[in-house]
Amino acid sequence: MIARALPWLTAATFAALIPWVAGLNGIAYAPFWLLAAAPGVLLGRSMAGRHAFGLVAGLAIGYTTSCLVVWALIATGWMSPRALSLALAAEVAALWLVSRSIARPVLDLPPWTPRDRAALAATLLLVPLLMAAPYRNLGAANADGTKHYRAYFTADFVWHAALTAELSRFEMPPRNPYMARESLHYYWTYFLVPAAVSSAGPPMARDVEAALKVNAIATATVLIAAFFLLAWSARGGAVPAALAVLLVVVAASAEGAIAIKDLLQRGAPLAALRDINVDAITAWKYNGLRIDGVHRTMFYTPQHGLSCALGLLALVPAALSGATGRLGAIAVSGLLLGLAATLNPFLGAAFSLIYGLAIFTDAVRIRASIAQVLRHSVAAVPPVVAVLWGTLNAMGDGAGDALTIGWAGHARHAPIVTLLMSLGPVLVPALAGLVPGRRLPTPPVIVAMCGLVVGLGLLYFVVLSDASWVGFRAGQILLAVLTIPLARVLATISDRSHAAMGRGLAAALVAGILALGAPTVVADTRNASDIANLSQGPGFPWTLTVTRGQQDALAWVKQHTPPTAIVQMDALARGRGHWSFIPTFAGRRMAAGLPISLLPRPEYQRMSGQVRTIFDSRDPAIAHQGARRMGIDYLWVDAVERRAYPKGAEILATSPGYFTPVFDNGEVRIYRVR
Repeated sequence: MIARALPWLTAATFAALIPWVAGLNGIAYAPFWLLAAAPGVLLGRSMAGRHAFGLVAGLAIGYTTSCLVVWALIATGWMSPRALSLALAAEVAALWLVSRSIARPVLDLPPWTPRDRAALAATLLLVPLLMAAPYRNLGAANADGTKHYRAYFTADFVWHAALTAELSRFEMPPRNPYMARESLHYYWTYFLVPAAVSSAGPPMARDVEAALKVNAIATATVLIAAFFLLAWSARGGAVPAALAVLLVVVAASAEGAIAIKDLLQRGAPLAALRDINVDAITAWKYNGLRIDGVHRTMFYTPQHGLSCALGLLALVPAALSGATGRLGAIAVSGLLLGLAATLNPFLGAAFSLIYGLAIFTDAVRIRASIAQVLRHSVAAVPPVVAVLWGTLNAMGDGAGDALTIGWAGHARHAPIVTLLMSLGPVLVPALAGLVPGRRLPTPPVIVAMCGLVVGLGLLYFVVLSDASWVGFRAGQILLAVLTIPLARVLATISDRSHAAMGRGLAAALVAGILALGAPTVVADTRNASDIANLSQGPGFPWTLTVTRGQQDALAWVKQHTPPTAIVQMDALARGRGHWSFIPTFAGRRMAAGLPISLLPRPEYQRMSGQVRTIFDSRDPAIAHQGARRMGIDYLWVDAVERRAYPKGAEILATSPGYFTPVFDNGEVRIYRVR
């Protein structure tokens, strides 16, 4: 009875979650996400029959393919509401024809039982459990209308809103909203669907923030489902798979427990956790590597989450069949890996490497023929095409110069201690699950071991100029593949000859891991929803605020300036707080900014210095000349600029021949550069 009710309970919970966190605008956008994702379900069902793998993979394939359809329309200059409708209809027709050509499922999947379905449904409840409170308070307004954005949404969500606004102009290549004269070098594929809807959809569905919230929830659901399916491929049973995912998602890191112990030893109140980046104690305490938990991928970086989900789904056939998989299954893995690479070339390449290593290792184990191994080259074609496509769109330009190979940077600082702090609660018990056994198949173990090798290799030996970025992505890989050995450990313990004793031991293990690891996620989730904390963090405010007066001025900019207008604030004075203020909340480009979510470049600092001379100038003619030279159309002045440049703000206010005031509500003044 409970098993039958769980899927319905989960569906009802998600139906209530969307309006709870995204309001009526979120309800209006949700059908468009479903419309974008649904075409892939046709293909997924043909690949896997009525198995959950077909539904989950189909949703991921459909959404990503729809993003590529939007790109094709923009790139060809055909983008319009009618063209988008026709293109999506053509996508449905194409995928339907492909699915019709598949006579029977190409994946050799074990039967999907009601017990499996119930376990997956229960696992998916992690999404509302973790995301409801933080997303409810994301952009929430208080009694006087001031909106609040908690760190670290200020590093990602606000950037995603700016990126979506940029893509909604339907220019290809898109421009860099923080240096308008240059094109944007970023993997922006994931954001094409919300960009299209925010520009060409009905009015209620055009709220960018609501669209991004719905997208994040839907993506987190697909990601957690992919985690479950990978753990389920270990063949230990539905309940061990669900428990493995639970532990990896909510109890992987001991950093919260360590922070609590430290506070208690110092006699400090636990309320001090509000001012601690709990999931980054390794960086704060040791200046070491950081591994973000799965919950942070769900909160902050859904574009990486969807790429990761596609990569994990590609590994499921390898875990089930190893080197002996059928050609159709190999093609499915290749398609998933290719789509993963369109969303994030780095993750797509990493998962492709794991797939190749796993197949090669299994081939050596079973002494497969060369012909059997060469068949898997089919899976390499889509990722190669995807990387070439990304290169064509200049997504990764500059990344090569920022890349360092070798044991360097944070990796040298307490490497073992930081790894155990970040992953110890699940890594240590999972090691026992890497030992091949007689009852459970070996290919899943090989996939997990190859994933650990690749993940640890990237973690310790690859560095970008953003020192934590590779660690975050490597951490996603490590956490995902650990579900396989964890599921095996739990299944092996539970299946002891004395069943009751085995279940008791498994329950004790789960409880111990939760006790050590759950404080990190509990505290971090609590902090992510704490918009009452207005104190200063380490170089940035814990909560970013946008006042009612600022919102009115931002709305004026949206309504009364051209979409391509350059509206300039002073980035140096705002620092890491309102670094994306104009691009995010006004949807306009700047001539110069300091984007913390893009690769750091000297030009950002240099050009922001030129902007400072405009705001700080004592000569209106020189300030005007500088603004014109930089292509600035409007200057934004509020309390930040007035406090940093009191004399310069006065010069702007008294020089209408150079800077014409076009908006003034007492809090914000906007000048048009004549």
